[in-house]
Amino acid sequence: MQALIVGLGLVGGSLGMALRRRGWQVAFVDPAVTLEQALVRMAADERREAIEWSKDEIIVLATPVDVAVRFLEEAAASSGAIVTSVCSVMAPLVRAAGGSVSFVAGHPLAGSHQRGLGSARSDLFEGRVWFVDRAASDPRISRLVADAGARLTLADPEEHDRAIALTSHLPQVLSTALGALIAKDEDALRDYFGSGLQTFLRLAQSSREVWEPVIEANRENLDGAIRQLIEIVERILRGDGRSDFEAAQRLWRE
Repeated sequence: MQALIVGLGLVGGSLGMALRRRGWQVAFVDPAVTLEQALVRMAADERREAIEWSKDEIIVLATPVDVAVRFLEEAAASSGAIVTSVCSVMAPLVRAAGGSVSFVAGHPLAGSHQRGLGSARSDLFEGRVWFVDRAASDPRISRLVADAGARLTLADPEEHDRAIALTSHLPQVLSTALGALIAKDEDALRDYFGSGLQTFLRLAQSSREVWEPVIEANRENLDGAIRQLIEIVERILRGDGRSDFEAAQRLWRE
């Protein structure tokens, strides 16, 4: 089995490590990573200057969302290559592909606030859910997911993006926003920092370059989630939040 990973950062590098352990031949395209770095991290066997279309290998888009969208919009229709993604949205990529390539949208539910090949690890996907567009299937994609150590789960792209706005993208926005607010008066507040705040702000370490394209790609779903959240916050502030506290505690117990 052969894979060409476009973007050898945290997710792409981790995938390369995992696949190579299962005997895959892995090439990569990433202007920020040298072949020596990839070999030292055991994330790839070969570096390429540009994407080479081949029906014999899977092309994995592990770039920021906006880069992946541009790639799919410009993709060569006649290559016969199969392309998949590991971005945290699916619907915008499906629309960008537009049937021009054999594309299977994917999203492994794994990651970190850290970034770059230096943070990659071969067990990143072990036991994790890996969403795949239910409208498309290919045995090579199933093999890739299994060899990465993940559990393939079929998902409708639109449904996936609505759900992930609540469970992943909104927590990132809230953590970053609270961190920015507290930073305005950090010196006065420092003595009041506790473990709860540290836990909440973990995601605030995440990269703007990674998250801004995600937020833009899923803005409509995020807007809806934020409006619902504000309604709950206002109820709590009015003292009408008993059912909200109970629902949140029940969710945590479950």
